[in-house]
Parts: sequence; C-alpha cells; structure tokens
Amino acid sequence: MKPSKQTILCVDDDKDNLELITFVFENDGFEVIACKSLEDCLFQIRQNHFAAIVLDNRFGNRTSLEVCKEIRSLKPTTPIIFYSGEARQAEIDKALQACGDAYLVKPLGMDILTETVNKLIQKTQAAV
Repeated sequence: MKPSKQTILCVDDDKDNLELITFVFENDGFEVIACKSLEDCLFQIRQNHFAAIVLDNRFGNRTSLEVCKEIRSLKPTTPIIFYSGEARQAEIDKALQACGDAYLVKPLGMDILTETVNKLIQKTQAAV
C-alpha cells in the first residue's frame, strides 16, 4: 500500500493524453505534476522528488531517450515508465536500454498503467 499523496510526474506533449493520465492518477490517490515538454520535465525533476515518472517516447520529431538517461543520472532509483504510441520493437528496446523500467504501448488500458506504476513504486520502496 502506498503512502498517501505520493507525486507522479507525467510527461506527454498531447494535451488530451496528459489530462487523461493526470485524472487517472489523481483518482488513484497520487498528486500529479504534468509537463508538456522535455525541458519542463527536466526542470521538475531537478526541483522535486517523484515516486515515478510516466514519459511519452515521442515529442514531435524528438524522442525522450536522452532525457531518460539524464533522469536516471539525477534520480537513479525513480521508476521510469514509458507510455507511448510508438509500438516498434526496436524503439521499445532502445527505451528500455536507456534506463526505462517499463514500456507500455498506448492505448493500453489505464488500469494496466496504474498497476504497473504501483508495482514499480512498491518494488523501489522495498529495495530501500
């Protein structure tokens, strides 16, 4: 069981996806900080502690792989979950090699996303 009001960072450049993910995690008892850019994501990571990070893989013509590596250098134990419409196995492999803890393909059910995030948070807390 998670302590009350852990904070999740959700990063997606699609406003509708970001609102949906935010709504789902707030309903699951989390506080959510939502970012629409990789730059804002890095700013938030430097300023705050997060129980987990949900990260889209595609931002226009950019991917979030380099940002994932930077996040991992700043927050080595924070779970990073890619939640992206990019379903090519080569991209999934690159994301996981870039230090992602899980990769879920949109439009996967929100229950699977929240279950995955909760399991990774519990695993991280058990290791501490």
